Amino acid sequence: MRRPGLWSICLTLFGLVLMLYLGVWQLQRKAWKDGLIAEMAAGITAPPLSLAKHLDELQKLNYRAVRLQGRFLHKLEAYLGPRVHQGQAGLHVLTPFQMRDGPVVLVNRGWIPPNRRDPTTRTTGQVTGDVTLDGVLRSDLQQGPWTPDYDAKADQWFWYDISGISQNRKIDLISAVVQADSTDIPGGLPIGGVAQPKLKNDHLQYALTWFSLSVVLLIVFIVSHRRKGDEA
Repeated sequence: MRRPGLWSICLTLFGLVLMLYLGVWQLQRKAWKDGLIAEMAAGITAPPLSLAKHLDELQKLNYRAVRLQGRFLHKLEAYLGPRVHQGQAGLHVLTPFQMRDGPVVLVNRGWIPPNRRDPTTRTTGQVTGDVTLDGVLRSDLQQGPWTPDYDAKADQWFWYDISGISQNRKIDLISAVVQADSTDIPGGLPIGGVAQPKLKNDHLQYALTWFSLSVVLLIVFIVSHRRKGDEA
């Protein structure tokens, strides 16, 4: 077996250290994601809290099941997209909800196809009068680094921009969104429950990939220099 050169050893060690580091980092991410998923599951499956009674705890109630009582302000609805449902692109309907004896909160009522954006094409689903609504509260709302700003020409939002929607629709909204549950809506649209939070946890798979690559690199290093040694 031929003795490997210094550069070959350094590059191989660098690759091994990097891959092992990434594998360990993915395991750490897995542990963090497991905790977050458990926290979300506990909040989502808990008996719903009355949001009107916990308005001073919005940040603590992120991913918490809540209940609203009041009425929809359908004339001020906004549209979040594009959003895919069962392989079809469409939009989520965001409708301000006037809580009984309380402020207004934005509700993600669910998904609609593009050709049903006009509320007159789904009048049955524009429920009037007092209603009781269950959903999941989202209060940790941040724009992603690659998420576009509001498209004024298309009147379309790409994230829960509460401040922007408040100004655009000329209404004062609290700093949170309620993602409605899957309770059937008259007429079938919007399709509720599609905005309920779901988290994937593929970090173990990623970790195993990095650890496997480190093993492959070590094998290639050994086999390569053994062949060179045999040829010599």
